[in-house]
Amino acid sequence: MTDFWETWALSKHPENMLTMLHTWQSGDCSAQHPYNNSFPAAMKAIKAKALVLPSKTDLYFPPEDSEYEVQCMSEGIGRLEVFPSIWGHWAGGPGQSTEDVKWLDEKLREFFAG
Repeated sequence: MTDFWETWALSKHPENMLTMLHTWQSGDCSAQHPYNNSFPAAMKAIKAKALVLPSKTDLYFPPEDSEYEVQCMSEGIGRLEVFPSIWGHWAGGPGQSTEDVKWLDEKLREFFAG
């Protein structure tokens, strides 16, 4: 905690941290026209192919949230791959877990090849 988290968090301006927290708590892509607070409608409006990679141990954004997001997308748009990482929200970065990087590289290779 002190070697990484405190060093990272204390390097940020407190107002920036509060803004990030506010974004996590209130960010809702459906709270705008034309979705009128319909989250499924906002997800269905996504046209670009999306590879959604939540970490199975992320306590901020659990995989169940991403599963619902992808279910709401049009058929063939969203692809869900749950990251089998022990590193929670930090899965895949900043690149210190060779297993995470290997898994992520393979999923990205498959996605862009398809």
